[in-house]
Amino acid sequence: MRRKLLTPRFIGLGVIVFLILAALPVLAVSQLEERDTFCISCHTTPEVTYYNRAQMGLAGEEPYLDLSSAHYALVAQNPDEEPFHCIDCHRGDDGLIHRATALALGARDGLIYLTGQADPAIEKIELEVPGLLTGACVKCHVESLLEAGFNNHFHNKLPETRQALMEGAELTIPSDFPENAPREVKTSETTVLCVDCHRAHIHTEGSELQAYLDVVNIVYPACEQCHEEEGHGPLELAP
Repeated sequence: MRRKLLTPRFIGLGVIVFLILAALPVLAVSQLEERDTFCISCHTTPEVTYYNRAQMGLAGEEPYLDLSSAHYALVAQNPDEEPFHCIDCHRGDDGLIHRATALALGARDGLIYLTGQADPAIEKIELEVPGLLTGACVKCHVESLLEAGFNNHFHNKLPETRQALMEGAELTIPSDFPENAPREVKTSETTVLCVDCHRAHIHTEGSELQAYLDVVNIVYPACEQCHEEEGHGPLELAP
């Protein structure tokens, strides 16, 4: 009697070999993408501009030209911090879906590079996957969401604040907080995200004086969007 070739054991071994072969490129890319020079080898325009700004920041050339280069410079000034890299914002650390999304974007961008279809615009306004970037913001700056009080209400309202509290984070109560004020925050279902106000690669003259925020053109529209979604708050903030 002829022996069956496709036994369950043989199929299982084939699946394991396939998964290993599929994982090897992912592991290799995951190591290489920790190097900024690898990132800009494919992301030639406008990422080379961002890279050059970062190098200027590392060299101490102030004012730092954008929020990204300020991160490079300020982290480098703290000897206890690991060096900052492009991938720290673009890796997709907030779960498996974010990581898979980041890898898929990397593969797509590789094809864009090979076909010579890269967008040369330096100051990009539209963000393709803002949730991916917001996950990176929260990973390092969750404390900015958790200080209670009206002066921080724009952070308190974000869904990421609610998520942090659900995961066990605690509010920070400022020293001048009114004694009778409630020790809690009311989050909302707004679609506004961190990156709707904090744009990493936008160079705006003088923005270093206001935490790299373009208040009139970027922040005020985000505020108005949140107010509209909430159903209260001023809708005409721009002068």
